[in-house]
Amino acid sequence: MLRLLILRWEFPLLPALFALMAHFIFVFQEFYKPGPKSWETSLLCVPILAYVHANVFSILVDQTAVSMLLASLATALPSACLAIYFFHARQIDRKPDPQISTAKALGVALSGLALVALAAYGFAHLPACTAARCRRGNEFFGHSGFAGFYLICLWGGFVGMFSLLLLHEVLRRLFQSAIK
Repeated sequence: MLRLLILRWEFPLLPALFALMAHFIFVFQEFYKPGPKSWETSLLCVPILAYVHANVFSILVDQTAVSMLLASLATALPSACLAIYFFHARQIDRKPDPQISTAKALGVALSGLALVALAAYGFAHLPACTAARCRRGNEFFGHSGFAGFYLICLWGGFVGMFSLLLLHEVLRRLFQSAIK
């Protein structure tokens, strides 16, 4: 399986450059930037993980709605966990609680996750482009299987990450009120 991944690994121009750029910015932010660090550096994990997961999923799995949703959540979950870790490890002061109720925040978080699931279903049913005009897109974003996984990992990773962070905030509020 590792040999298959190594032999079929894709290096499309834009996804590889975005991942490389995000990696260098992440390293600079975490190791060389003086002063206090923030949780926003975990946002840079999404383009990196989107590139890696798009390669792995496009090589090993068929393009279905479930596999696309799993790839998207596999991108969002580690990034959200890293952001939560940064919140707690760095003792980041939270801004005053926004004037949004817990029920409304829960609704927004669940609707964000539902939107990711709907987008995964839509990306799974896009037809492959085989026309001559698609060659330029293949050079920039890779073949249609890779591009579909990459775009859902990137877009769904950002939306899913923020939805998971919002769910964390909802749970934090509920447990704070239960402890008091």
